[in-house]
Amino acid sequence: MNMLFDGVAALLLVFTFIAISSEGCWGAIIAFFNIAFSAIVAMNFAEKAAGFIAGKAEFLSGFADCLCTTGIFAVTLIILRFATDYLAPGKLKLPPALETIGKLGFGAAASSLLVGFLIVALQTAPVHKKIGWGLYTPGESNPPFGLGLDEKALKLVETSLNGPFKGANSFSAAEWVAKRTAARPYDNSAGEAAAPTEGGATGAEGSTPAGSPNANSPGIPGGTAGAAAGLAPTM
Repeated sequence: MNMLFDGVAALLLVFTFIAISSEGCWGAIIAFFNIAFSAIVAMNFAEKAAGFIAGKAEFLSGFADCLCTTGIFAVTLIILRFATDYLAPGKLKLPPALETIGKLGFGAAASSLLVGFLIVALQTAPVHKKIGWGLYTPGESNPPFGLGLDEKALKLVETSLNGPFKGANSFSAAEWVAKRTAARPYDNSAGEAAAPTEGGATGAEGSTPAGSPNANSPGIPGGTAGAAAGLAPTM
């Protein structure tokens, strides 16, 4: 099943690479730094914003983390795009060989970071722990096709937020992934349910269908936003 998710991610990677590299070397360089800075801003402020929304609008608590992560990223990227287009409307005149190498290199880097961050943002959605019934399992799948763009995007954010100008709280990519996995409300991580027995009964007595909430798993009040707000698990 991972092949389907890998295929979609690979197609998105190709389309974004074509779009970004078509802007030339200078445009691809600006796009890379815009995407990188937007990802850092989103990961730095999304958790605080989601906790605030979860406390003020309970009906949005399950989606607050996802909305804040993608929303802050998108808004920051749009603002930076308009700002850089206004401040640097022209293009650098480079030798043809350097122009080609630059647009291909930075185009690949920018598109990889963009797709990687979008996959990371998917982890904040209030869905199954193994997203899409196992199409994407954070920490195991390494999409697309083993490139692990999600892990590379998180590593970039971790390195940036733990640099010399970090605040009081450090950022750990591994802890972030574990926290989001625990916060997703449906537990399908224990594998598929036992095959139906004769007469339509399912597996052993007391077993739950795959994908349904596990009664023995800790629940997070408010889902991913509850986790973002620091609410303790309940049994």
